[in-house]
Amino acid sequence: MKLWKGATFAFVLCAAALSTFLIRNMASIREFRVQAKHPRASSSSEPSPKSSSISSTEPRVLPWQTEDLRRKTRSTGNNMNSLLSEFSVMLQSFTEGELQHVLETLLDRKRRRDQSLGMTQTRRTKRAHKSRPCSLRKLELTVTELGLGFESDETIQLQYCSGQCDKKKLNYDLVMKHMVEKGILGRGRKNRVSKEPCCRPTKFEKSLGYYGNKTHNIISNVSAKSCGCV
Repeated sequence: MKLWKGATFAFVLCAAALSTFLIRNMASIREFRVQAKHPRASSSSEPSPKSSSISSTEPRVLPWQTEDLRRKTRSTGNNMNSLLSEFSVMLQSFTEGELQHVLETLLDRKRRRDQSLGMTQTRRTKRAHKSRPCSLRKLELTVTELGLGFESDETIQLQYCSGQCDKKKLNYDLVMKHMVEKGILGRGRKNRVSKEPCCRPTKFEKSLGYYGNKTHNIISNVSAKSCGCV
């Protein structure tokens, strides 16, 4: 780990130095180009012949300015190559064993990160698929959508029961499950039994009223009032 920290610190220092060097050189070159395009006022205030002022009013880039720009550009390229060479030499100074250790450390960290992400995703999936316990739910729908043959577009609020009852299993449910799995009860519709409790209403609302066919109608035992595992 010490080797990895040292190598990381060296890489960061080299990258920072390279970035600083490039920024400074690019800034100096950009400044020089601006000066070459727009010379100082002191130089423009010097007297000049009338013929030259009449023939051209725009500033010119002098030969010595162009040569200076070329030298700075060439110097920037040489310094960059030198810095890259030093960085390459530093990398080559690592032995094969040290480089192998660094690579193994990187791969180990990647594996642990992938495993952590995979476990997190698995936990999220389990939580998403985990059903809620038996409880009362609410749903808005029309009277026609009840499927009882009543025709009306009036919207009502239906209460129903839904959820799991795994924690509510009794000895009866365990016995029925064992008998079904072992085939003791035999097969066929006559011997079909429920081997686990079901989430159902334990109480119903007194009535559910709606207006249809110009009359007021009442439907009983439709909307649940409370739920339980039975």
